[in-house]
Amino acid sequence: MKLIAKWAGFWGALTTIGCTSANGVEPARGAESVHSTVGEGVHKTGENNGAAPIEFVEDNVEEAAQKAKKEGKALFVDVWAPWCHTCLSMKNYVLGEPALRPLAERVVFASIDSDKPSSAKFMESHKINVWPTFFVIDPEADRVVGAWPGSASLAEMRGFVTDSLAMMDQVRAGKLAEGDPLRMMAEARAVQAGGDAAKAALLFEKAVEKLPADHARRSEALSGWLFALYVAKEYTRCGEIGRVHIGSVKGAAVPADVASIVLSCAEHLEGDAQKTTRAAAVIRLREVTANPSPEASADDRADAWGLLSEALEDSGDAAGARNALEQKLSVLEKAAISAPTPEVAATYDYARAGTYVALGKGGYAVAMLEAREKQMPTSYEPPARLASTLFKLSRYAEAKAAVDRAIERAYGPRKLGYLRLRVSILLKLNDRAGALETARAEVKGWQDLPAGQAGAPALADAKKRLADLENKPDPARVP
Repeated sequence: MKLIAKWAGFWGALTTIGCTSANGVEPARGAESVHSTVGEGVHKTGENNGAAPIEFVEDNVEEAAQKAKKEGKALFVDVWAPWCHTCLSMKNYVLGEPALRPLAERVVFASIDSDKPSSAKFMESHKINVWPTFFVIDPEADRVVGAWPGSASLAEMRGFVTDSLAMMDQVRAGKLAEGDPLRMMAEARAVQAGGDAAKAALLFEKAVEKLPADHARRSEALSGWLFALYVAKEYTRCGEIGRVHIGSVKGAAVPADVASIVLSCAEHLEGDAQKTTRAAAVIRLREVTANPSPEASADDRADAWGLLSEALEDSGDAAGARNALEQKLSVLEKAAISAPTPEVAATYDYARAGTYVALGKGGYAVAMLEAREKQMPTSYEPPARLASTLFKLSRYAEAKAAVDRAIERAYGPRKLGYLRLRVSILLKLNDRAGALETARAEVKGWQDLPAGQAGAPALADAKKRLADLENKPDPARVP
C-alpha cells in the first residue's frame, strides 16, 4: 500500500494511476497558465537576500567527494530520479532555495540520478529504499553522518545539514560518547545505508529512549526507527511503536511520512492489531490535513490527503476516501496552475494523473499528459505516465505507442519497468510473441545492470514472470 506510494518507490510510482477536479470544472490540460511566479508548492522564506542557489555537482559523486576532501568540507548527496515526484518537488521548491547558500561554505553538494550507470557504485555501497534520500558524508572517513529519506521543508533540510555537520565535527573531535543518542542516530543511518535495517532499528530505539520528549531531533529518530522496523519486516513491533508515538511526531513532512510507514506496517497485521494501527494513522492524517504545517509543500499536503484517502478506503469509508481524493486534487491543481514553467508543473503530473483516474476522469489525465509530452519532448516521463493511464483505461493500442516512446528515451532500471508494462499491454493486444520477446529483454536487462542497480528480487521476479508466460498455453494454438 502506502509507503511506496507516498515516497515514490519504483513500482508504486510506475503503476499507480488514478483521477477529477474537486470543483467539477475541467482543469487546464497540461499547459497550465501562470497566475504567479511563486507557485503554491514553494516554501516562501523571505531569506533569499539576492543570494544565488547552490551549485550541485551532477552525476559525478567521486569528483564531488574529492573536491570535498580537498576543501575540508562535508559531502551532501541527493539521490533522486526523474520519475520521483517527491524528488522533483524537493529540487524545484527546496534545494534551489538561495537560503541554503550559506551551507556551501562547509559542504560540497552533489546530485545523482539513481538510474544512470554512473550512479551504480554509490548505490551499491549506500542502500536506499526511498526516493529521494539525502546523505551527508564525512569524506575523510567515508562515513555517513546523516541521512534523510523523503521530503523535507526548507527549515528541515537546513536543520538536517547543520545537525549533520555538528555530528561530523563532534565525531572527528571524539566528543561524542559511545552512548550519546545523537551518535546512535548517526550510527543507525550508517548501518542502514549499508543494508542492516534490523541493527539500525535497535540503534534508533536506544536513541529514542534517551532523547527528551521535546528534543528537536526526536521526531527524526522516531521516523528512522519505524522505517527501519518496516524494512526489517518487524511489522508487529512497527505497529506497536506507531500506535504509541504517531501523535507526537512533529514537522512539515515527517508526520505524514510516519503515518505512511505505520499504514504500510498495518498491511501486514491482522484483526484488532491492524484495525487499531490503521485507526491511529487515520486520526493523525486527519490532524495533518486539517492543520498542515505552513512549511509543508503542495506535494507534502497532497500526499497526506492521498494517504488519508487510501486508509479510509481500506477502512470501508468510500465516501470519505473520495472526498479526500478531491481535496488532494484541489491542492495539486492550484500548485500546477501557479508553477512558473511546464517542467515545474510536471512535478504534479504523476499525482494528478493518478487522482484523475481514481475519480473516474481519466480523459483529463490523457489530455494533460499528451500536452506535457509536447512541452517536454525529450523526457521519458510524460509518455510513460500516459502509457500507464491508457492501460488503466483499456486503450491498449495507444498505450503501446506511448510506452514505446518512453522506452526509447528511458535508461537503467526505470527502462526495465517500462518493458514490464509493455508486456502487459501486448498481452492485452493478444501479441504473445511480442510479449515473450519483451519479457526476455527485461530479464536480460536486469542481468546486465551494474551491481549497484541490479536487484536480485527484481531479477527473480522478471524470470518468474517470463517462465509463467513461456509455460502458459498459446491461445492461438489451442484447437
